[in-house]
Amino acid sequence: MTAKGTLRRNTLCLAAVGTVLCQAALAAQPDEKQEEHLYLSEQFLYDDNLFRRAETSDVIPGSPLDPNAPPREVSREDYVNRITVGVGNDFHMGQQTLRLKGRVYDARYQDNDYLDYTGGDASAAFDFHALTALSGRLSGAYNRTLADFANTLGTDRDIIETTNYSALVRWAIGPRWSVSAGGSRIGTEHSLNRRRAENLEADLGRVSIDYATPSFHSFGVEYRYMDAKFPNAVVAPGASASNSDYEENAALARFTYTATVRTQFRLSAGYIERERPANPEGRYSGDTWRAEIDWKPREKFSMLFAAWSELKAYTDVESDYFISDGYSIAPTWRPTEKLSFALTASYEDQEYLNTRDIELIDGQRNDDVLTGLFTFTYKPRDQLAIELSYRGIDRDSNRDIRRYDAQVAGIALRWSVF
Repeated sequence: MTAKGTLRRNTLCLAAVGTVLCQAALAAQPDEKQEEHLYLSEQFLYDDNLFRRAETSDVIPGSPLDPNAPPREVSREDYVNRITVGVGNDFHMGQQTLRLKGRVYDARYQDNDYLDYTGGDASAAFDFHALTALSGRLSGAYNRTLADFANTLGTDRDIIETTNYSALVRWAIGPRWSVSAGGSRIGTEHSLNRRRAENLEADLGRVSIDYATPSFHSFGVEYRYMDAKFPNAVVAPGASASNSDYEENAALARFTYTATVRTQFRLSAGYIERERPANPEGRYSGDTWRAEIDWKPREKFSMLFAAWSELKAYTDVESDYFISDGYSIAPTWRPTEKLSFALTASYEDQEYLNTRDIELIDGQRNDDVLTGLFTFTYKPRDQLAIELSYRGIDRDSNRDIRRYDAQVAGIALRWSVF
């Protein structure tokens, strides 16, 4: 039997099993909300531009950055079947709480089956309280997934593994004031040889002072430091660091204003400075800000507005950072306990400050990204959810190889075992 036939057979079998389980659940389970500890999910996706390319041909260069790379015949469109098992639980021990959560999924591609992979994520957080004023959190997280082809610029399979270990301590000074300090260690690893120069090791530290008013307003100031190293990047002779390594300092102020029980305004603004010891042209300093309005005019309807100007980078290409100017709108409507609709639409102007040498022709890279995500969820019972989703992406750029549009549609079945 062919790979395509096997995938179709497995999908039909799982759908049949899922139907039997659903019918059993509807007949046997009471209509009560329960905390979820174990769930099973199956998702079926259709992607009309899997490799995020402007070409419509099914013959795509293995690597656009290497003109001598042999082309690979692939399918531009593809169906993806993803089966997930997830677990989670909170353990309460007096004033201390241990929170554990994780999931593992198996992703199978109908046509481009060389991309098949096993991914997942896991997190652990320990919330503690000591004395009457000291509290904090120790946490760790792990994630394994397939890199976004919009950033890899090829058809090769690149699996990204990220880790994040962090600690945060908060000291309350009376009922209104508090001082917090924390640190993190972040790591990113690529499985694809030609992308291992993007492997990241970063240390972060932050300290903040916050004040909360009796009417639920709050104000705070924060200092943040980050030291990022790319251990596999090329270091020029005589240099002590690669062109990708950087140090970042940022000072921020935060303000939250709760106008009513249904309306809240959040604003953060500050100044950020990023230094590259081995690459002065990649330095940046400037303002950064973000504003949000969280509005809930009705009990079953809410809206989140956001606008920002921030320094960002995608997880799988941390060395290619950009100034992001954008805005988004995200309405959510729950007409009944069983139905919910959610929409997120955003626009982002990306002005790249540091990018790959091959793209430095005709000035710096600039992209305009328009995205939209719509989801419809139906829950006939608390333990069962059926979700339909659609995502559209339109990226324009002054680099031809960066332009593309894509649509992704999916259906998912989620069963909460207990």
